[in-house]
Amino acid sequence: MLTPNHIVIAARALLLIGGLTAAILMLGPFQGAEAAFGLNDKSAHAIAFGGLTAVSFAAFPRMRRWDLARAALLLGGATELVQMLGDRSASLGDWAADAVGVLTVYGSSLIESARKMAREHGAVPFSTIAEMDRRRPRATKPVLTPVASHEEERPARFADRAAKRYPPGASAS
Repeated sequence: MLTPNHIVIAARALLLIGGLTAAILMLGPFQGAEAAFGLNDKSAHAIAFGGLTAVSFAAFPRMRRWDLARAALLLGGATELVQMLGDRSASLGDWAADAVGVLTVYGSSLIESARKMAREHGAVPFSTIAEMDRRRPRATKPVLTPVASHEEERPARFADRAAKRYPPGASAS
């Protein structure tokens, strides 16, 4: 049976193979190989780094997307520095093309975050949503209070929801 863990494992394998392939093509003696696919140098960089970024999002679901995007940008810069040391030509334009690919995928991924916020907290201000972020330590988490809603809001914690459904002192007889 296929599980999300299988997808993560496959994405990690694909990321390893894709990363090694990109490194060999960018650092090896294959300058101009992208022309065989009808691409110029800049579009090949954007496609390669955009694809590697997208696969890294699937390969590391517990990591923040911005951290993965930053790592891809640093990897692109490091690749250009290594090319400068070797017999290849390095350019700031290549790194900018890498950034275009990475930031295109990262920007596209933010759409899903906006969709999730609209589904789960449509009537809650962004400031309250930011305060509820689990990744940032807070003294207390705020209770959801919708701006204008006729529905009763669910308590934020499991214990609060359970206490509401099964009040103390109620025995199952």
